[in-house]
Amino acid sequence: MEKNQLSGNESMKIIEQMIGRAKEEDKDSGLGWIIWGWMLFLASIINYIMIAIDAPNKYIVWNFFGLFALIFFVAQFIKKRFFNASGPRVKTYTNELVDRMGTAFFISLMIMVFGNSATGLNSSGVNFAYLLLLYGFWMFIHASAFRYDLLKAGAFINWAGAIIIFIFYKDLGKNILLVHAACVALGYLIPGHIAQKRFGKKTDGQDKQQ
Repeated sequence: MEKNQLSGNESMKIIEQMIGRAKEEDKDSGLGWIIWGWMLFLASIINYIMIAIDAPNKYIVWNFFGLFALIFFVAQFIKKRFFNASGPRVKTYTNELVDRMGTAFFISLMIMVFGNSATGLNSSGVNFAYLLLLYGFWMFIHASAFRYDLLKAGAFINWAGAIIIFIFYKDLGKNILLVHAACVALGYLIPGHIAQKRFGKKTDGQDKQQ
């Protein structure tokens, strides 16, 4: 009887460890934030330079960004759906919910980009304020779900950047792109790289224990 009770406790510990590890994998990897962040950051800086030097097709960089973003999203979906090399994994309700919200975020972003272009909002630069609002929303949700305070701070930075653009967009001109790039760097890149560093340390520790 005592043995059965001990076996039951051990089983519960294993299940808890599996769930905890699954949550940590999604929480700490930071890879998505890094890739997305660098794409946005570089697109903003390149667009700023092209405007500054009065290059032709100044905004074409965003067409390439949209194409790469779409390819990345589709590739990630196919990889998770059909080529999961690690085999079946524990997926909590939180993981499932965040994944679905990530899909909703991407769809909303694509519609917003199309809408900004169709309505001519891009010419004023105010479109970047709306984008920063959407980034901040997604950061705050993700940070709250996985208790990552640094990413939550990034959400507030992006919201602050949106307010600055809304108020000063006429005076900022092309410098709106620098505000956008700075918010992306502080909101996406720094938290993403820190998360990846922590994730790497935890992965190494887990591998040594095994």
